[in-house]
Amino acid sequence: MVDLSTKYMGLELKNPIIVGSSSLTGNLQKIKKCEEAGAGAIVLKSIFEEQILSETHQLEQSSETGYHVEAWEYLERIGRDLSINKYLDLIDEAKKEVSIPVIASLHCVSSGEWVEYAKKIEKAGADALELNVYILPDNPKITGEKIEKQYFDIIEKLKGKISIPVALKIGPYFSNLLHFATQLSWRKIGALVLFNRYYPFDIDIDKIDLTAGEIYSCHHEISTPLRWMTLLYDNIDCDLAATSGIHDGKAAIKQILAGATAIQIVSVLYKERIEYIGKIKEDIENWMEEKGFESLDDFRGKLSKKNSQYPELYDRMQFIKSIVGIS
Repeated sequence: MVDLSTKYMGLELKNPIIVGSSSLTGNLQKIKKCEEAGAGAIVLKSIFEEQILSETHQLEQSSETGYHVEAWEYLERIGRDLSINKYLDLIDEAKKEVSIPVIASLHCVSSGEWVEYAKKIEKAGADALELNVYILPDNPKITGEKIEKQYFDIIEKLKGKISIPVALKIGPYFSNLLHFATQLSWRKIGALVLFNRYYPFDIDIDKIDLTAGEIYSCHHEISTPLRWMTLLYDNIDCDLAATSGIHDGKAAIKQILAGATAIQIVSVLYKERIEYIGKIKEDIENWMEEKGFESLDDFRGKLSKKNSQYPELYDRMQFIKSIVGIS
């Protein structure tokens, strides 16, 4: 029997498959279903910084902090279904009913007063907290350095308030992601999650209006997190989790070969149902048995840049075309 167990942010997981933050983890019944299907951990459906501040009457509608009137109105509506107090109750209930790690999730854009709420999340029993941060660089007067500092400020303020592990989910759009990730790891984050998937918008040329793009990820979206996983592995002092484009066991194996400690899945479970977790788990086990690997550590990072005989190939993004015969 192969061993799929892994340690993520110091948490013991029976396997590396984590159900990411979504409506699939938004109530106790679904959380229990995820555990029954074989998930190693779950990340609760996110609560938003604006939602917390709205409920505590502290929301500042200011472009400098990243808040928007539309966002506030939307979050006030969803707040009727999931208030901040209900969120704490869900953490408490989940910890009583399931044995797998329960990771809370917060969307934020600042290091404001919402940080105090994180202490309540810890007190409610969450095993860890995943911060989903995306600061849109839509102001030409704000430098990339200043944007990065906002991330650092969020982490430093939060780490001063809670002791449970903190994962940071970010996007790939930084001028030097390796340098940025290194600085984040110096601030003692437990894990970096690669990457945020931003819901795309499209343009309807018939109605001449904006419209929503595809909300689910596609299998080819694995490429960007896979590349950066190979580059970041063993270069930063924290765990790495992969998300986006992981739709089967093969994709999960690829990310672990690249260096992932754990993988997060969502879109595929909407398409194939929660029970598909078992199929992904089985595919990993069968592949490991076929290749003679007894544990994840036997092959984790095997195809990272750090362990490559030809590390220059990981840097030449265009040179790879000639290797695979694409002109």
